[in-house]
Amino acid sequence: MKLKNPDFDKKASFKKMEMFIYLMLMAPMVFFAWAFLEREKQNGLRSVFFEDPDILFHAVMGAGVAYVLMRTVTTWKRDVLKALESTPELDVKIERLVKPIIYRNLLWALGAAIGAYGIYEKGDMIYAMVFMLFMVLITANRPSGRYFAKFLRLKEEEKKWMEQ
Repeated sequence: MKLKNPDFDKKASFKKMEMFIYLMLMAPMVFFAWAFLEREKQNGLRSVFFEDPDILFHAVMGAGVAYVLMRTVTTWKRDVLKALESTPELDVKIERLVKPIIYRNLLWALGAAIGAYGIYEKGDMIYAMVFMLFMVLITANRPSGRYFAKFLRLKEEEKKWMEQ
């Protein structure tokens, strides 16, 4: 196992990343809660998506969600791992992963905001599901030792060090 800095505190690094991620998530979450409660107060929530749809609105929102998912789920991991191939030190890999992880989670927060805006504008519950999709992505991929061990495909000693 190679480390550039033997005093590297991986847990502090994970907590710092996690703090930024949850701070980015606060605005869409507050907006969603406010929009949901406002729509509920006006009896404006609709569970039927195809009843009197606004096709253009839904198409733009769908394109936004599709872009965020395509950019963060299908190509992101491959691009990041390719960029890290030449880096043998685990601490350097973690430090180099901070910006891409923050960027990915910023896009997921934007996806959550799209869901919140859909609830605000149309009241269709499909947007609550969009919001929840991004909440699940954010919480399931939060930075932790286990996440990095799996993400970097670490073996034996490196995996044990990362998960401690």
